[in-house]
Amino acid sequence: MKKNMLRSSLTEFPEFPEIKRRLSEQMLLNPFNKVIKYTSTPAMTPLIIPDELLGPFHILVKLTLLDCSARTPKCVPRLIAVLSFAWAESNFFSFPAIFIQFCGISIFQWTRHRFIENFSEKLSLIRTLRLETNPDLDNYKKVHALALVLSIPWLVATISWSLFNFFQGTIFYGGAESNIIFTSLMVGSNFYIWFISSISLAYYFLVFSAVNREVVYFNEELDKAKKEKILKNPGVLEKFDIRQFEILNLITVVNHSLSFFGGLVPLFLFYGIINGIYLTSFIENISFIYFAILMFTLAAILAYNLILLIPTCALQEHLNATNKILVNNDELGSSKDQKVYQTYRIMVDRIQKIDTHIHVVGAFPVIKPVLAAAMFFIPNIGFILVMIKKVIVANGGVV
Repeated sequence: MKKNMLRSSLTEFPEFPEIKRRLSEQMLLNPFNKVIKYTSTPAMTPLIIPDELLGPFHILVKLTLLDCSARTPKCVPRLIAVLSFAWAESNFFSFPAIFIQFCGISIFQWTRHRFIENFSEKLSLIRTLRLETNPDLDNYKKVHALALVLSIPWLVATISWSLFNFFQGTIFYGGAESNIIFTSLMVGSNFYIWFISSISLAYYFLVFSAVNREVVYFNEELDKAKKEKILKNPGVLEKFDIRQFEILNLITVVNHSLSFFGGLVPLFLFYGIINGIYLTSFIENISFIYFAILMFTLAAILAYNLILLIPTCALQEHLNATNKILVNNDELGSSKDQKVYQTYRIMVDRIQKIDTHIHVVGAFPVIKPVLAAAMFFIPNIGFILVMIKKVIVANGGVV
Protein backbone atom coordinates (compact mmCIF):
# COMPACT_ATOMS: atom_id res chain seq x y z
CA MET A 1 0.00 0.00 0.00
CA LYS A 2 2.82 2.41 1.00
CA LYS A 3 4.74 1.70 -2.24
CA ASN A 4 1.64 2.43 -4.31
CA MET A 5 1.11 5.68 -2.41
CA LEU A 6 4.70 6.74 -3.04
CA ARG A 7 4.56 6.30 -6.81
CA SER A 8 3.44 9.02 -9.11
CA SER A 9 0.19 8.43 -10.91
CA LEU A 10 1.06 10.90 -13.65
CA THR A 11 3.69 8.79 -15.29
CA GLU A 12 6.18 6.13 -14.46
CA PHE A 13 9.55 7.21 -13.19
CA PRO A 14 12.06 7.82 -15.96
CA GLU A 15 15.10 5.64 -16.02
CA PHE A 16 17.98 7.65 -14.56
CA PRO A 17 21.23 7.57 -16.51
CA GLU A 18 24.15 5.67 -15.17
CA ILE A 19 26.64 7.84 -13.29
CA LYS A 20 30.08 7.89 -14.84
CA ARG A 21 32.72 6.73 -12.38
CA ARG A 22 35.95 8.58 -11.95
CA LEU A 23 38.91 6.76 -13.40
CA SER A 24 41.70 7.66 -10.97
CA GLU A 25 42.40 8.39 -7.34
CA GLN A 26 43.57 11.89 -8.30
CA MET A 27 40.19 12.64 -9.81
CA LEU A 28 38.45 11.33 -6.72
CA LEU A 29 40.47 13.66 -4.54
CA ASN A 30 39.63 16.64 -6.72
CA PRO A 31 35.93 16.34 -7.55
CA PHE A 32 35.67 19.85 -8.98
CA ASN A 33 38.00 18.98 -11.89
CA LYS A 34 35.44 16.65 -13.36
CA VAL A 35 31.65 16.68 -13.24
CA ILE A 36 29.12 14.02 -14.02
CA LYS A 37 26.99 14.44 -17.11
CA TYR A 38 23.40 13.31 -17.06
CA THR A 39 22.07 12.73 -20.53
CA SER A 40 18.52 13.50 -19.39
CA THR A 41 19.33 17.04 -18.26
CA PRO A 42 21.35 19.84 -19.85
CA ALA A 43 22.94 20.79 -16.53
CA MET A 44 26.07 19.13 -15.20
CA THR A 45 25.90 18.17 -11.52
CA PRO A 46 28.91 16.93 -9.54
CA LEU A 47 28.72 13.60 -7.80
CA ILE A 48 28.82 13.96 -4.03
CA ILE A 49 31.59 12.06 -2.31
CA PRO A 50 31.92 11.56 1.45
CA ASP A 51 34.90 13.97 1.62
CA GLU A 52 32.70 16.79 0.33
CA LEU A 53 29.96 16.23 2.91
CA LEU A 54 32.06 15.36 5.95
CA GLY A 55 35.14 17.49 5.29
CA PRO A 56 37.87 16.85 7.90
CA PHE A 57 35.62 14.47 9.84
CA HIS A 58 36.01 11.91 7.03
CA ILE A 59 39.67 11.57 8.09
CA LEU A 60 39.18 12.06 11.84
CA VAL A 61 36.72 9.17 12.06
CA LYS A 62 39.54 6.75 11.29
CA LEU A 63 41.33 7.81 14.46
CA THR A 64 38.36 6.65 16.57
CA LEU A 65 39.42 3.01 15.93
CA LEU A 66 35.77 2.31 15.08
CA ASP A 67 35.86 2.90 11.32
CA CYS A 68 34.85 -0.34 9.60
CA SER A 69 34.71 0.94 6.04
CA ALA A 70 36.45 -0.94 3.28
CA ARG A 71 39.28 1.57 3.08
CA THR A 72 40.30 1.05 6.70
CA PRO A 73 42.99 -1.68 7.06
CA LYS A 74 41.69 -3.02 10.35
CA CYS A 75 38.45 -2.71 12.23
CA VAL A 76 39.08 -2.50 15.97
CA PRO A 77 35.70 -2.49 17.80
CA ARG A 78 36.71 -0.95 21.16
CA LEU A 79 33.43 -0.10 22.58
CA ILE A 80 35.36 0.19 25.39
CA ALA A 81 24.48 8.11 49.75
CA VAL A 82 21.44 9.74 47.85
CA LEU A 83 21.33 13.56 47.38
CA SER A 84 24.92 13.97 48.62
CA PHE A 85 27.44 15.93 46.58
CA ALA A 86 29.37 12.75 45.78
CA TRP A 87 26.17 11.09 44.56
CA ALA A 88 25.20 14.06 42.39
CA GLU A 89 28.72 14.52 41.03
CA SER A 90 29.10 10.87 40.04
CA ASN A 91 25.69 10.94 38.34
CA PHE A 92 26.52 14.21 36.61
CA PHE A 93 29.57 12.72 34.92
CA SER A 94 28.46 9.09 34.70
CA PHE A 95 25.18 9.51 32.79
CA PRO A 96 26.66 11.63 29.97
CA ALA A 97 29.64 9.26 29.85
CA ILE A 98 27.29 6.30 29.25
CA PHE A 99 26.22 7.74 25.91
CA ILE A 100 29.76 7.31 24.57
CA GLN A 101 28.89 3.63 24.14
CA PHE A 102 26.09 4.62 21.77
CA CYS A 103 28.43 7.01 19.97
CA GLY A 104 30.93 4.19 19.46
CA ILE A 105 28.32 1.70 18.27
CA SER A 106 26.89 4.31 15.89
CA ILE A 107 30.25 5.08 14.26
CA PHE A 108 30.89 1.34 14.01
CA GLN A 109 27.58 0.81 12.18
CA TRP A 110 27.78 3.90 9.95
CA THR A 111 31.20 2.98 8.61
CA ARG A 112 30.56 -0.74 8.40
CA HIS A 113 27.39 -0.32 6.34
CA ARG A 114 28.79 2.58 4.24
CA PHE A 115 26.00 4.88 5.36
CA ILE A 116 27.65 8.12 4.23
CA GLU A 117 28.52 6.70 0.81
CA ASN A 118 24.95 5.53 0.23
CA PHE A 119 23.56 8.80 1.56
CA SER A 120 25.80 10.79 -0.80
CA GLU A 121 24.60 8.82 -3.82
CA LYS A 122 20.94 9.46 -2.99
CA LEU A 123 21.65 13.12 -2.32
CA SER A 124 23.39 13.43 -5.71
CA LEU A 125 20.26 12.08 -7.40
CA ILE A 126 18.05 14.64 -5.65
CA ARG A 127 20.35 17.45 -6.78
CA THR A 128 19.74 16.50 -10.42
CA LEU A 129 15.98 17.01 -9.90
CA ARG A 130 16.28 20.67 -8.92
CA LEU A 131 14.71 23.16 -11.28
CA GLU A 132 17.70 25.47 -10.86
CA THR A 133 21.22 24.70 -9.70
CA ASN A 134 22.48 26.29 -6.49
CA PRO A 135 26.24 25.80 -5.88
CA ASP A 136 26.18 27.69 -2.58
CA LEU A 137 23.70 25.17 -1.22
CA ASP A 138 26.20 22.36 -1.81
CA ASN A 139 29.11 23.97 0.07
CA TYR A 140 29.57 22.56 3.58
CA LYS A 141 32.85 24.28 4.46
CA LYS A 142 31.21 26.73 6.87
CA VAL A 143 29.47 23.86 8.65
CA HIS A 144 32.79 22.00 8.93
CA ALA A 145 34.47 25.07 10.44
CA LEU A 146 31.58 25.60 12.87
CA ALA A 147 31.70 21.96 14.00
CA LEU A 148 35.45 22.16 14.63
CA VAL A 149 35.12 25.42 16.57
CA LEU A 150 32.27 24.12 18.73
CA SER A 151 34.26 21.00 19.58
CA ILE A 152 36.78 23.15 21.48
CA PRO A 153 34.48 24.19 24.37
CA TRP A 154 33.20 20.60 24.44
CA LEU A 155 36.82 19.46 24.87
CA VAL A 156 37.32 21.94 27.74
CA ALA A 157 34.15 20.72 29.45
CA THR A 158 35.09 17.07 29.03
CA ILE A 159 38.69 17.35 30.21
CA SER A 160 38.70 20.21 32.75
CA TRP A 161 37.08 18.42 35.70
CA SER A 162 39.31 15.34 35.40
CA LEU A 163 42.42 17.54 35.09
CA PHE A 164 41.42 19.47 38.21
CA ASN A 165 40.99 16.24 40.15
CA PHE A 166 44.20 14.84 38.64
CA PHE A 167 46.20 17.61 40.28
CA GLN A 168 44.32 16.92 43.50
CA GLY A 169 45.26 13.23 43.25
CA THR A 170 41.63 12.03 43.21
CA ILE A 171 39.10 10.67 40.74
CA PHE A 172 36.22 12.83 41.99
CA TYR A 173 36.25 16.04 43.99
CA GLY A 174 36.83 15.48 47.70
CA GLY A 175 37.25 11.75 47.22
CA ALA A 176 40.01 9.52 48.55
CA GLU A 177 43.45 9.86 47.05
CA SER A 178 44.01 7.57 44.10
CA ASN A 179 46.97 6.11 42.28
CA ILE A 180 48.39 8.43 39.61
CA ILE A 181 47.87 5.67 37.05
CA PHE A 182 44.11 5.71 37.60
CA THR A 183 43.86 9.50 37.60
CA SER A 184 45.89 9.60 34.38
CA LEU A 185 43.64 6.98 32.82
CA MET A 186 40.63 9.11 33.75
CA VAL A 187 42.06 12.10 31.88
CA GLY A 188 42.96 9.94 28.88
CA SER A 189 39.56 8.26 28.77
CA ASN A 190 37.83 11.65 28.94
CA PHE A 191 39.84 12.81 25.95
CA TYR A 192 38.71 9.73 24.01
CA ILE A 193 35.12 10.40 25.11
CA TRP A 194 35.40 13.93 23.72
CA PHE A 195 36.85 12.67 20.44
CA ILE A 196 34.24 9.95 19.86
CA SER A 197 31.29 12.12 20.87
CA SER A 198 32.50 15.02 18.67
CA ILE A 199 32.86 12.81 15.59
CA SER A 200 29.46 11.17 16.03
CA LEU A 201 27.70 14.50 16.59
CA ALA A 202 29.45 15.98 13.52
CA TYR A 203 28.21 13.06 11.39
CA TYR A 204 24.68 13.44 12.71
CA PHE A 205 24.62 17.22 12.32
CA LEU A 206 26.12 17.25 8.81
CA VAL A 207 23.68 14.64 7.50
CA PHE A 208 20.65 16.48 8.87
CA SER A 209 22.08 19.76 7.64
CA ALA A 210 22.24 18.34 4.11
CA VAL A 211 18.69 16.96 4.32
CA ASN A 212 17.32 20.22 5.74
CA ARG A 213 18.94 22.19 2.93
CA GLU A 214 17.30 20.00 0.29
CA VAL A 215 13.85 20.23 1.89
CA VAL A 216 14.12 24.02 2.31
CA TYR A 217 15.20 24.44 -1.32
CA PHE A 218 12.42 22.11 -2.46
CA ASN A 219 9.92 24.31 -0.60
CA GLU A 220 11.36 27.47 -2.13
CA GLU A 221 11.10 26.14 -5.66
CA LEU A 222 7.65 24.63 -5.01
CA ASP A 223 6.35 27.93 -3.61
CA LYS A 224 7.88 29.85 -6.53
CA ALA A 225 6.26 27.49 -9.03
CA LYS A 226 2.96 27.89 -7.20
CA LYS A 227 3.12 31.69 -7.41
CA GLU A 228 4.06 31.53 -11.09
CA LYS A 229 1.12 29.15 -11.65
CA ILE A 230 3.21 26.56 -13.50
CA LEU A 231 2.43 23.59 -11.24
CA LYS A 232 -0.51 22.68 -13.47
CA ASN A 233 2.07 21.90 -16.16
CA PRO A 234 2.27 18.06 -16.06
CA GLY A 235 6.04 18.05 -16.66
CA VAL A 236 6.76 20.46 -13.80
CA LEU A 237 4.44 18.68 -11.38
CA GLU A 238 5.95 15.33 -12.32
CA LYS A 239 9.44 16.54 -11.47
CA PHE A 240 8.29 17.84 -8.08
CA ASP A 241 6.47 14.55 -7.47
CA ILE A 242 9.56 12.44 -8.17
CA ARG A 243 11.75 14.81 -6.18
CA GLN A 244 9.43 14.66 -3.17
CA PHE A 245 9.43 10.87 -3.36
CA GLU A 246 13.24 10.76 -3.39
CA ILE A 247 13.53 13.26 -0.51
CA LEU A 248 11.14 11.30 1.70
CA ASN A 249 12.87 8.08 0.76
CA LEU A 250 16.20 9.67 1.76
CA ILE A 251 14.74 10.79 5.10
CA THR A 252 13.51 7.27 5.77
CA VAL A 253 17.00 5.88 5.14
CA VAL A 254 18.58 8.57 7.32
CA ASN A 255 16.20 7.94 10.20
CA HIS A 256 16.84 4.21 10.01
CA SER A 257 20.60 4.77 10.38
CA LEU A 258 20.59 7.68 12.83
CA SER A 259 17.67 6.82 15.11
CA PHE A 260 19.86 4.67 17.38
CA PHE A 261 22.10 7.64 18.12
CA GLY A 262 19.43 10.35 18.02
CA GLY A 263 16.92 8.31 20.01
CA LEU A 264 19.12 7.28 22.97
CA VAL A 265 21.81 9.92 23.51
CA PRO A 266 19.40 12.74 24.52
CA LEU A 267 18.03 10.60 27.36
CA PHE A 268 21.39 10.33 29.13
CA LEU A 269 22.26 13.95 28.47
CA PHE A 270 19.01 14.99 30.12
CA TYR A 271 19.99 12.90 33.16
CA GLY A 272 23.23 14.85 33.27
CA ILE A 273 21.36 18.17 33.08
CA ILE A 274 19.15 17.21 36.04
CA ASN A 275 22.15 16.36 38.22
CA GLY A 276 24.06 19.43 37.03
CA ILE A 277 21.26 21.71 38.15
CA TYR A 278 21.13 19.95 41.50
CA LEU A 279 24.88 20.54 41.92
CA THR A 280 24.24 24.30 41.95
CA SER A 281 23.00 23.90 45.52
CA PHE A 282 26.54 22.98 46.66
CA ILE A 283 28.15 26.30 45.73
CA GLU A 284 29.09 26.93 49.38
CA ASN A 285 30.64 23.48 49.86
CA ILE A 286 33.19 23.35 47.05
CA SER A 287 35.88 25.61 45.65
CA PHE A 288 34.79 28.35 43.29
CA ILE A 289 37.06 27.06 40.50
CA TYR A 290 35.57 23.57 40.59
CA PHE A 291 32.05 25.01 40.80
CA ALA A 292 32.79 27.08 37.68
CA ILE A 293 34.03 23.94 35.95
CA LEU A 294 30.83 22.10 36.85
CA MET A 295 28.64 24.91 35.54
CA PHE A 296 30.61 25.18 32.31
CA THR A 297 30.24 21.43 31.83
CA LEU A 298 26.49 21.75 32.46
CA ALA A 299 26.26 24.44 29.78
CA ALA A 300 28.27 22.26 27.38
CA ILE A 301 26.01 19.23 27.94
CA LEU A 302 22.96 21.41 27.32
CA ALA A 303 24.50 22.82 24.13
CA TYR A 304 25.44 19.33 22.88
CA ASN A 305 21.89 18.14 23.43
CA LEU A 306 20.39 21.13 21.60
CA ILE A 307 22.80 20.76 18.65
CA LEU A 308 21.64 17.15 18.45
CA LEU A 309 17.90 17.83 18.72
CA ILE A 310 17.36 21.15 16.92
CA PRO A 311 18.25 19.96 13.38
CA THR A 312 15.86 17.03 13.83
CA CYS A 313 13.08 19.40 14.93
CA ALA A 314 13.90 21.79 12.06
CA LEU A 315 13.38 19.01 9.53
CA GLN A 316 9.86 18.41 10.82
CA GLU A 317 9.13 22.14 10.59
CA HIS A 318 10.31 22.21 6.97
CA LEU A 319 8.17 19.17 6.12
CA ASN A 320 5.18 20.91 7.72
CA ALA A 321 5.90 23.88 5.46
CA THR A 322 5.83 21.55 2.45
CA ASN A 323 2.45 20.26 3.55
CA LYS A 324 1.06 23.81 3.90
CA ILE A 325 2.27 24.80 0.42
CA LEU A 326 0.55 21.78 -1.09
CA VAL A 327 -2.67 21.93 0.92
CA ASN A 328 -3.15 25.64 0.29
CA ASN A 329 -2.91 25.23 -3.47
CA ASP A 330 -6.39 25.85 -4.85
CA GLU A 331 -5.11 25.65 -8.42
CA LEU A 332 -4.21 21.98 -8.11
CA GLY A 333 -6.94 21.16 -5.60
CA SER A 334 -9.62 22.16 -8.12
CA SER A 335 -7.83 20.99 -11.26
CA LYS A 336 -10.05 19.42 -13.91
CA ASP A 337 -7.15 17.41 -15.26
CA GLN A 338 -7.65 13.99 -13.68
CA LYS A 339 -3.99 12.97 -13.86
CA VAL A 340 -2.74 16.26 -12.44
CA TYR A 341 -5.28 16.16 -9.62
CA GLN A 342 -4.48 12.53 -8.78
CA THR A 343 -0.74 13.27 -8.65
CA TYR A 344 -1.41 16.28 -6.45
CA ARG A 345 -3.46 14.14 -4.04
CA ILE A 346 -0.67 11.53 -3.89
CA MET A 347 1.84 14.25 -3.01
CA VAL A 348 -0.41 15.51 -0.21
CA ASP A 349 -1.09 12.02 1.15
CA ARG A 350 2.59 11.16 0.98
CA ILE A 351 3.73 14.13 3.06
CA GLN A 352 0.95 13.62 5.60
CA LYS A 353 1.07 9.86 6.12
CA ILE A 354 4.73 8.84 5.94
CA ASP A 355 6.37 8.82 9.37
CA THR A 356 9.54 10.92 9.22
CA HIS A 357 10.13 11.26 12.97
CA ILE A 358 12.96 10.10 15.18
CA HIS A 359 11.69 9.05 18.62
CA VAL A 360 13.63 9.33 21.86
CA VAL A 361 13.54 5.87 23.51
CA GLY A 362 10.94 4.96 20.90
CA ALA A 363 8.24 7.02 22.63
CA PHE A 364 8.75 10.77 22.26
CA PRO A 365 8.95 12.22 18.73
CA VAL A 366 11.66 14.83 18.29
CA ILE A 367 9.45 17.76 17.30
CA LYS A 368 9.30 21.38 18.40
CA PRO A 369 6.44 21.08 20.96
CA VAL A 370 7.95 17.99 22.62
CA LEU A 371 11.40 19.59 22.77
CA ALA A 372 9.95 22.75 24.31
CA ALA A 373 8.11 20.68 26.94
CA ALA A 374 11.24 18.66 27.70
CA MET A 375 13.37 21.79 28.10
CA PHE A 376 10.82 23.09 30.60
CA PHE A 377 10.03 20.02 32.69
CA ILE A 378 13.34 18.15 32.80
CA PRO A 379 15.46 21.00 34.25
CA ASN A 380 12.75 21.56 36.84
CA ILE A 381 13.38 18.06 38.17
CA GLY A 382 16.81 19.33 39.19
CA PHE A 383 15.25 22.33 40.94
CA ILE A 384 12.87 19.98 42.76
CA LEU A 385 15.90 18.05 44.06
CA VAL A 386 17.38 21.36 45.24
CA MET A 387 14.20 22.15 47.17
CA ILE A 388 14.11 18.66 48.70
CA LYS A 389 17.69 19.12 49.86
CA LYS A 390 16.88 22.49 51.44
CA VAL A 391 13.91 20.98 53.27
CA ILE A 392 16.06 18.15 54.61
CA VAL A 393 18.76 20.58 55.79
CA ALA A 394 16.20 22.95 57.32
CA ASN A 395 14.83 20.06 59.40
CA GLY A 396 18.23 19.16 60.80
CA GLY A 397 19.22 16.60 58.21
CA VAL A 398 22.64 16.29 56.61
CA VAL A 399 23.12 15.95 52.86
